[in-house]
Parts: sequence; C-alpha cells; structure tokens
Amino acid sequence: MPQITIAIGTLLMLQGAGFYLASNTGSWTPAIPAIPGVVCFVLGYLALLAPGARKHLMHVVMLIALLGAMMALMRGLPALGADPASQEAVDALVARGMLDHVAAKAELTSVHWAKVWDQLLMAFFCLVLVALGVGSFVKARRATA
Repeated sequence: MPQITIAIGTLLMLQGAGFYLASNTGSWTPAIPAIPGVVCFVLGYLALLAPGARKHLMHVVMLIALLGAMMALMRGLPALGADPASQEAVDALVARGMLDHVAAKAELTSVHWAKVWDQLLMAFFCLVLVALGVGSFVKARRATA
C-alpha cells in the first residue's frame, strides 16, 4: 500500500500542477488536488521508512483520500447538471464580433468544464486509493485471523 499511496499522491500532485498551469487564471483553486497528493505522498514515504507505524499511517491516508473524494464529488457532481449557454445568447455575442462561437459559449456557460474534470479526476484517484486500501485492510485482517 505505501507504494500505491506514493503513486496516487504523485498523480494528484501532477494533476494539480497541470490544471493550475493550464488554467492561466492565477487562482490556486485548480491546484487543490495537489494538497491531498502531497499529504498522501509524504505519508506513503513515511510508511516505507517506519514499518511499525505503517498501519496507522495508512489509516490516515484512507481518511485523507475519503475526505478528498467526498469534497471533490460534492463540487463536481452538481456541476454536471449545470445549464449550458443558450444558443441565442451565444449568437448575439458572435454577431457583435466580440468572440468566436466557442469562446462565446465558454464565456456564457456558468460552469467551466476544466473545473468539473479537475474535481471528478481528483475524486476518481481518491476513490481508487480508498478501494485499494480497504482491500488491503481486509486482506491483512484475513491473514492474521
């Protein structure tokens, strides 16, 4: 589990960095997945260094991953049903020559899909970590029983 935790922590850090750099907004919000990523990476590395504390560290990782998944899903799932921009409003912006069709639709849409993908991808990585962790806990329990 520590190696898997380090790998998923690295993926979350890369996701946070990638969405932050791609967003070009100056806001740190797209980098949020990097926060649980760093925590998971550090805890996974500590679990490799301190085998006696591995069980406790992995339980903390599961808590972080579960909270990360819940927060990301609470923000990402409702955004999936957001209303897109109306065709009339998009056509009006394009007719004024202010924006092209794609930019006008993006400007008028209440949700930016990069945010939704960022949140749902974070939820996916966190849920994978939780599922693998629970499987590992069950396997360890059966081995000692």
